[in-house]
Amino acid sequence: MNKTFPVMAVVIVVLVVAIVLVYYPNIIPKTTTSSSTTAVPIAMTDPAETPANTTSLFISYLSFKVTYADSNGSTGIVSINSSGSINLLSLVNSSKVLASADLPLSSTIKSIQFAVASANITINGTTYSVRVPSPIITVTVPKGFNKINGSSALILDFTPAVVTVYTSNSTEYVLVPSLLALSSTGLTNRAVGSEEHVPTNINRSLFSERPNITITSASLQQVGNITKISVTVKDNSNEAVLLQHLRLKMINGFKLSTFNFSANVSNNTISSIKEHKAELQNEVSAIKSNMSSIIDNLNKSLLSNLSSINASLRLGGYNLSGGDQTIENRFDDIKTRVNSQLNTVENQMEQNIVANENRVNILSRIAEDRSINFFISSNATLFLPFSGFTLFNMPVNVSHAQVERINSTDVNVSYDNSGISNTVRENSDFALPVNFGYNLSAGNSVTLNFSAEINLGEGLLALELVPGTQYDLYLQGTNGARASYSVNATS
Repeated sequence: MNKTFPVMAVVIVVLVVAIVLVYYPNIIPKTTTSSSTTAVPIAMTDPAETPANTTSLFISYLSFKVTYADSNGSTGIVSINSSGSINLLSLVNSSKVLASADLPLSSTIKSIQFAVASANITINGTTYSVRVPSPIITVTVPKGFNKINGSSALILDFTPAVVTVYTSNSTEYVLVPSLLALSSTGLTNRAVGSEEHVPTNINRSLFSERPNITITSASLQQVGNITKISVTVKDNSNEAVLLQHLRLKMINGFKLSTFNFSANVSNNTISSIKEHKAELQNEVSAIKSNMSSIIDNLNKSLLSNLSSINASLRLGGYNLSGGDQTIENRFDDIKTRVNSQLNTVENQMEQNIVANENRVNILSRIAEDRSINFFISSNATLFLPFSGFTLFNMPVNVSHAQVERINSTDVNVSYDNSGISNTVRENSDFALPVNFGYNLSAGNSVTLNFSAEINLGEGLLALELVPGTQYDLYLQGTNGARASYSVNATS
């Protein structure tokens, strides 16, 4: 037997395999070693607390940032540029993956941050812009729920409250954020954009880590036009919580007063509110339609009085067409001042229209939502969220406005025998105070107090509690802390 044949065969096979591997390098699967990082989805869950009849609350987000410590204790940051929008009301017992972060295995998550670009809310079919005072929202991940493995997901339990803010010329909505975050396993759909029902183990983890606060006692008292609210809160957890916002729900009734109108609002008197709204709307429409004729009448009155002043000056021997420059200057000054006052009248009429339109707006909000929101300041007091400026309001009936000559060098613009104010104070933009929120330490209690008139829109509306009627209190804090309590008002 020729011994060279097997050797030649082996050589040929080796050459063939070598050629195949050169031209087809991927024909044999490669064995790989496991990576030191893993893709971790960032999912959001839970709805927000919103006014009644809200059908959607959209937030637009821009980016995420995850701060972690690796197995060696070194701190790292992963930034993710993932943008989009989400309807928070669609997250009832469900979650949606918004981004994905590459994180080291066995690392521990310190904090998670995301940026909110804008928000809007739809109530009764109308969409409104929502102010976001704190666009960068950061939360610390609790120990015991911050370890990363190959099955981990970062869960954001985002439960903000939308607070209604009544100013004299607008009704605004403000987003008060509350966020709890943890790392957990159990999320099945991990791709960005996927949605699923929140697994039971994640729900239990969120519940166990939510700060345990309770309202231990509360009292509501209406003394004349002064409303007194006292709420005692206890932090039963091992960590401090920032108390942010208290909502007083008036489902069983309250007293609402505005513009020579007062009614007890309950289930069977909403119709009277609707009737008054219609009356106000008719009055606003009447002012708008009569604006031009009122101004025309004012101009005619002005012309008549100027002619009278002109005649008086001529009878005194002054020739306004020449000669006495001083008299001409004084007469020009009179015309300038009267025109300025006329402009003031017109501006105030327009402001009055805005005020009455906002009365209708606030009536709608209160009658439909039947709740009022209080912010909590650092000294443990409650305050209503409206700005500190006031609005000068003209009466609705200004059809008798006219220019009156006081003497040969002065005039006065009046309506219904009342003088016109020369100044209308402009409203400031609403902004949260710097000391927003009370920091309640672990195991301690605090009593929140309010004692004042509940005036909305700088006095456009007044609201009073009805003694003997039950009201519900809803308290919110950071990290998803919340508590509720029911109490009857007294006198």
